[in-house]
Amino acid sequence: MAAAVLLALVLMVLPLQATAADDPLRWSLTDSSGHLWGLTLFEQPDPAYPAGWRLRLNARSPGQAVDHQRPLLLSDALGGDWLLPNRSGELVALGAEDLPETSAQFDADAMEPRPSEVLPLQLQVPTDDREGAVKVMLPPDVVQVLHGLPPHR
Repeated sequence: MAAAVLLALVLMVLPLQATAADDPLRWSLTDSSGHLWGLTLFEQPDPAYPAGWRLRLNARSPGQAVDHQRPLLLSDALGGDWLLPNRSGELVALGAEDLPETSAQFDADAMEPRPSEVLPLQLQVPTDDREGAVKVMLPPDVVQVLHGLPPHR
């Protein structure tokens, strides 16, 4: 009887874990100038593009435009740097030319080795304005997720 109950519980929990892994994670962030950004972490679902983890940034304040060519720079407090290749072309269907000016997407699998779970991380988001980039400090919960990010399936 106990084995049957345990089996039933396992069968109920496993689909929940699979769903959680497939759902994107989302955060709201503020840059050093007070502008709002949305950060989404997900696995690339479109088979037309290379598989792997993606970080998508969406500007939520008027007047923000991201650069769709340059990489995203992550830096920690001890001088660790990670350059995440720009994958903004994946935001639209293959062959489409018009990219959304307020969104950019980056290859999170380039974070090797993964950043420390305890050191602060800063993003330098490439922009199309005269400053060229904005700085965003990541909250501890985002840093912990990035540290524990498994290799893509």
